[in-house]
Amino acid sequence: MNKIKILIFSVSIGTGHDSVANSLGQSLLERFPDSEIRIVDTFQYINSVLHKVVVGSYMETLRFTPKVWGYLYDQAEDGLALVDLGQILYKLLSPKLKHLLDDFQPDLIVTTHAFPTGMLSVLKEKGLLKVPLVAVITDFHVHPFWIRPGVDLFFIPVEDLSYPLIQAGIGPERIRAVGIPIRSQFNRTIEPQKAKKKLGLGPLPTILIMGGGLGMGRLELIAKEILQAEEFQVIVITGKNKRLHTTLSSLNNPRLKLLGYVDNIAEVMAAADLIISKPGGVTTAEVLAMKKPLIIYSSLPGQEDRNTYYLLNKGAAIKVRTLEQLIPEISSLWQNKLRLKQMQEMAEHLGSPASSSLFWDNVWPLLGQDGTSEPIIASNTSSH
Repeated sequence: MNKIKILIFSVSIGTGHDSVANSLGQSLLERFPDSEIRIVDTFQYINSVLHKVVVGSYMETLRFTPKVWGYLYDQAEDGLALVDLGQILYKLLSPKLKHLLDDFQPDLIVTTHAFPTGMLSVLKEKGLLKVPLVAVITDFHVHPFWIRPGVDLFFIPVEDLSYPLIQAGIGPERIRAVGIPIRSQFNRTIEPQKAKKKLGLGPLPTILIMGGGLGMGRLELIAKEILQAEEFQVIVITGKNKRLHTTLSSLNNPRLKLLGYVDNIAEVMAAADLIISKPGGVTTAEVLAMKKPLIIYSSLPGQEDRNTYYLLNKGAAIKVRTLEQLIPEISSLWQNKLRLKQMQEMAEHLGSPASSSLFWDNVWPLLGQDGTSEPIIASNTSSH
């Protein structure tokens, strides 16, 4: 295979889009170390002030008025978006983008967020972008912002999400169901008992509580509530939230294991019997890859709500709406072995541990490369 150069456009809103970009880069370099990859933080690249305004506004909206974000998301989904952000970004970025493309000369451009997808699609439609453009959809939902005529290949988490693309006139030959790209550590067999022992856990059923890299959500209240039920031990990933780590440390509970920012998350998940988490696209994909039952305590309006609907409809998750319901729902689930088995089987059905590798297997034919002779699609995401 010839050395290839890849540009990946992400957006640093949350951690999911960057995680997908980094997972794809890692997967490519593991197989072809001579490849050259550049990950572009789209808004930061346009203008650092714009980046702060966009990301800051988004985070503040989610924190204080999440229903506003949900309303805007719904409006755009119904075709009532006030502006075409792709056109705006194209006008803002085109001079800098031309310089970047001329300087780097990529063989392929990948997007992990809808905004740069729209911008680069405009460039492709105007004939100013000659290399293949592929979009990686990072939630279990296809928002209309993703659907752009200039995209050569759309990568989706599961086959049944191809429907809105096909309805919009995208041919099936331009759609690949490979899963949301996640880190290669999720594609390795990890023995749960060994993982528990390595983390110093006892024999009790283990509940892992996560809130993303920032330790967001009501993690403190959830942990305290579950610890009242003496039948469970708890792992809490506090991420970069030092206040949360300090507060929970003061409990001095032997059934509580605290972890900060971890890079062996697959091993930690392997040690868990149940996982409580926000339903972000990447986190959800990781939980499914580990075949774990997911308990959703809260979801943000917009994409997290859509992920929740999808997982509940497929039987891979349950949702607990109030703190008072948490222990009864978890205890009921744990005692219902049939339900647990069904959730684990659905997680396995929907999950794609090899998603990042499958992405590249499907890209090689587009590039005329010999990474693989035929496109390969994940059997557990496309044959049902």
